[in-house]
Amino acid sequence: MGVKIFDGETDDLGGGTLQRNEDQEKALEDAVALKKEEEKHLEQNKGLRVALRPIKALNIMRVEVPDEIIDEINTHIDSVVIPSQKSYAGGLVGQLKNHKNSAQLEFPLDDEVGSSIKTILNQIGTSYLRNGYQRDAEAQIYNIWVNHAYAGDYNPYHDHGVQTMAGLSGFLYLKVPECIEKLDGDISQGINNANGAIDGFTHLIWGTNTRKDILQLKPQTEEYIKPEVGLLLVFPNWLKHQVLPFSGEGERRSLAFNWNVVDSEREMKKYMSENEKEKYDIRKKEERARKDELARERTETD
Repeated sequence: MGVKIFDGETDDLGGGTLQRNEDQEKALEDAVALKKEEEKHLEQNKGLRVALRPIKALNIMRVEVPDEIIDEINTHIDSVVIPSQKSYAGGLVGQLKNHKNSAQLEFPLDDEVGSSIKTILNQIGTSYLRNGYQRDAEAQIYNIWVNHAYAGDYNPYHDHGVQTMAGLSGFLYLKVPECIEKLDGDISQGINNANGAIDGFTHLIWGTNTRKDILQLKPQTEEYIKPEVGLLLVFPNWLKHQVLPFSGEGERRSLAFNWNVVDSEREMKKYMSENEKEKYDIRKKEERARKDELARERTETD
């Protein structure tokens, strides 16, 4: 069980074009090499065929947002969101409290900028569902907030809630302090001796496997993400994650968001028995009849 990460680049933050990233390029090379090995194996072993079946755990979508869009969002936050001081912390577990500007603030969706961001994020979320899961559904933004973190602030192990059975979560890095930016992101040599190699990183966790488990051919079930301005990630809302504290000057600012997943009628019927489909069709027919009756009554009243 592994993680599939696919990329999107976009000029307007919406409708990104999916492309292979380095991991996928390596996977393609491995597939070609495996094909050659299989052909060699067939010659040497009298036609015995070999195939590997990878089992994925989840998909993570990576989108790179242009600098001009990041600047526009930051300007809106500085001029509208921060002055309004509408705290969102009451429903969040974040421990952002160590600086006078530490906060988790509501990002409004009812102004021009908020409405535009909502439309764009809905495009991204829907693209994730259709390309990552072949799911005939729409992603609809549920809520958005801004994390203003400073030295010592952190976000403990958690996941996010939505209003629908399936849901998506994501975040967009808007500002990264120099003390985090200068880290190379390479933790292959470990995080011993208080080296601070993952200070301020986002830690994604989808299992409990240890290094011993990996040596026993069990999959990796965690990943540390280095914050980079303009990096946007999308993942299922059940994915556990945490944000580690950092020490140093500057603000670590991110936009966090959740989507409801609204399945099409065709998608919903994939999981229904024939009896359930029949009852569903009857209920929908009755609902349409009620709507038509109400419409006629309004017309007669007018």
